[in-house]
Amino acid sequence: MRSPAWSPWTALGGAPFVVALLLAACAPAHDAESIFTRMKSPDTEVRQDAAEELDGILRKGDFQVFLRGLKSPNRMYQVESILFLARMPQPEAHAALRELLRLERRTTLPYNPIRLKPQSMEADSRILVAHLIDENGGDPEAVGILLQGVGEDQPSEILIGTCFAIGALRDPKGIPLLVAAARHQDVEVVRAAIQSLGHFHDPRVMEALRAASTHPESVVRSDVLSSLDFQEGPEVVALLKAVAASDPSPDVRVEAIAKLPRFRDPSVAPVLIEQLRKRDQAPRDAALQALRLLTGQSLGPSADAWSRWWARNGAHQAAR
Repeated sequence: MRSPAWSPWTALGGAPFVVALLLAACAPAHDAESIFTRMKSPDTEVRQDAAEELDGILRKGDFQVFLRGLKSPNRMYQVESILFLARMPQPEAHAALRELLRLERRTTLPYNPIRLKPQSMEADSRILVAHLIDENGGDPEAVGILLQGVGEDQPSEILIGTCFAIGALRDPKGIPLLVAAARHQDVEVVRAAIQSLGHFHDPRVMEALRAASTHPESVVRSDVLSSLDFQEGPEVVALLKAVAASDPSPDVRVEAIAKLPRFRDPSVAPVLIEQLRKRDQAPRDAALQALRLLTGQSLGPSADAWSRWWARNGAHQAAR
């Protein structure tokens, strides 16, 4: 028979114990928004307490704190939540970060996703997530999630963000979408695709860049030249020579001419000499500078003088 003094209350240590237990169970979870706010407090002790709380969260791997932080109406707190989530090594945290690439999780943030600093212009959140995944060693499942539900019928802003995110991920499985986007009717979609293709070394990249090199918009043709900066091989030289010789824009021709000397390929000299005969001054000046860099000669702006020199020395230059 139980003693009259016995009760569940006393068996658990009395009211103080139960109250403490209930308070612990009801204790609020760490709040990312509160932490980020206190980190900016003018009070040193408040900032220190917040920093210690944040450090404890990172050590424990409590990534759910930052997932809750993504719901903050303060978009810079959303950015900070993504940045801290990316720092966590747990597989569950990696999976949670990867999920932010889904189209339905997309938002826009006032943050440069590559330079990692605030900016006035808003950017697709998936670009930041993709960049952080790549910086942390990549994720073979990421591009599949990024591409789910994305097709050519999506609004341009979705396609633009997706193209840049593929470029940030640097996963070649995204190249087919970039190649398709490079033929899109919206110039800004084409530009995003061309700029992102430049991050890859793949035969499909050069094929797409070659096709875009005759795009009616000069800004697209200029983007092609910028993407060629990351490419190597004789096909790159051939494309630069073609653009330098025949692009309708003097500015684009100047860009192409200026890029030719880095290849140290003497076969480009005739193209440069021919530019000295053209009417536009800027391409002539660029060609003269490129010839000087390529040959080490200073023969002045006369195309005839350079032609005579090339006739005498071209074979020797090509054999070097």
